[in-house]
Amino acid sequence: MRRIRNDRRGRNLRGLRGERDEIATEENQGHVRLTGVLDPAHLSALTARTAGRPDVVVGVVDGAVDHTDPDLALQPVRFVGAPVPARDPGAPPGHGTLVVSLLAARPTAPTPGICPGCSFVVRPVLGVDVPPAAPADLADALADVVAAGARVVNLSLALERLPAAGPADDPGIGMLLNAVELARGHGVLVVAAAGNDGELGGPPLVRHPWVIPVVACDDAGRPLPTSTLGRAIGRHGLTAPALPRGLSGTSAAAPVVTGAVALLWSLFPGASAEAVRDAVTRPRPPARRTSVVPPLLDAAYAYDVLRDVSA
Repeated sequence: MRRIRNDRRGRNLRGLRGERDEIATEENQGHVRLTGVLDPAHLSALTARTAGRPDVVVGVVDGAVDHTDPDLALQPVRFVGAPVPARDPGAPPGHGTLVVSLLAARPTAPTPGICPGCSFVVRPVLGVDVPPAAPADLADALADVVAAGARVVNLSLALERLPAAGPADDPGIGMLLNAVELARGHGVLVVAAAGNDGELGGPPLVRHPWVIPVVACDDAGRPLPTSTLGRAIGRHGLTAPALPRGLSGTSAAAPVVTGAVALLWSLFPGASAEAVRDAVTRPRPPARRTSVVPPLLDAAYAYDVLRDVSA
């Protein structure tokens, strides 16, 4: 017998499932399977309405991505930057492939992607399979996907391994922060994994006010003990569930926020980057940002906010 659980606000989730089932059609049934009964981030409010629009381009900066993966083979995935050597046949999917699959896997895949109807531009970081990446390399990659037309960029790299020093200690950090400013100037949202070292703080990237750092949580919305927390993360970040697709921690949680942003932009194509960012990061009242733990992503509330400002 399937258990029906309550979310952390005490609400029964049966109604959420029922609403999705009523909206689902034969065409999008595979996509609707994404979140199932347990949907702490309320992604069903978006996935039941759209699988994404092809004019919403999602950028992914990560390790090598296998474009021959059967769940990605028919998806509009474009690569920029220097080519990355192919993986050995029969090797398990790498970090980059798993991250892209969380977003882009076809609707009929065993685990459909969050926004498979969007377009994707992927910038692999050379020599990286299970990231980290050097700050200067990450800066170049971020600038490349911005130039390629991305509206939102996912960074699921192992950010806790990036230097915690400032630009004066590592020029690459200054380059990376300049690349974030470039993204902001072009109206491109940047979503980054907060890290998995279980400590307070985080690298300069996740402390930048334009970046949305993401903390991982369990299916009840409780932050995982390994997630990096901090004042800046609590101030402008989000908590999101780590979807089980061969990844764990904040690497798996960041694509949930990225996918929600892409779906919101698909539903409200005229919204500005500032409006989408405000909607997705605004806590549902009466919640407030008063902790190093950021609020849980509430995609349903973000939809309501954008609907109201777009009316």
